[in-house]
Amino acid sequence: MNDTPQDAWFYSRDGEKIGPVTLEFLRIKVSEAGLNPRLDMVWTQGMDEWKPAGEIEGLFERRTAPEPQESLAPPANPYTPPGQESAAQLMGKQGEWPGARRRSYLIALFIFPMVWAFGIAAAIPFFTSQFGPEIMKFAQPGLQIVPIFVSLYFALQRLVNVGMSRWWYLGQLVPFLNIWVGYRLFACPGGYAYHKKLDGAGIFLAIIYWLLVAIVVLAIAALIALLAGAIGTPELRQQIQDAVRNFSDAVRAASVPKA
Repeated sequence: MNDTPQDAWFYSRDGEKIGPVTLEFLRIKVSEAGLNPRLDMVWTQGMDEWKPAGEIEGLFERRTAPEPQESLAPPANPYTPPGQESAAQLMGKQGEWPGARRRSYLIALFIFPMVWAFGIAAAIPFFTSQFGPEIMKFAQPGLQIVPIFVSLYFALQRLVNVGMSRWWYLGQLVPFLNIWVGYRLFACPGGYAYHKKLDGAGIFLAIIYWLLVAIVVLAIAALIALLAGAIGTPELRQQIQDAVRNFSDAVRAASVPKA
């Protein structure tokens, strides 16, 4: 009679057969990593031959193939940046640039001061009768400088429109640089700092601008030459000096409020 229990198990370890042991014992060996599922063989009654321990049902935990882990890399940005637009495309968006457009700037620079001066001259008598001369003595200089602030505001907005920083307005205080900044404000269309293209109106205004600059430069050079005695007769130089002096006196007198 075979005295081997029905639940007796045998296993081989490095070619040595060990047993009988219980199935629970084999499970303990598995948990202690003491049984190799491919190299160590296991047998019990009812089996035709020894089998690798990994093929014994219930001995090793069956593990499904691990699911592929998600990449640790950050997800791709779903918002791809727009491609570089051509100069023609940027030119076509002149009306979409922020800030003041060329027309508004020119109106604020040339037309508004004349309209404002005409309106102030017409309204001063009415305001004087309503508020008295004492109040108007202080109010009139403030009203006269309103066009300066209006032109400053539109110049800053115009710089934004052509794609430049508002800090470029300080360039108006620098000789020669102020000519370049003034050109962009006067003639260039919206977004000019990016596409560097002039439209038809811009070409026309650019011609006018540089002609005016050339005339002013020639006039200043001629005036300096006359005052320095390089050209002209003494009588002509004296007349020019008197005209400059009279102009300075007129400006000084106009800047002093009348009592």
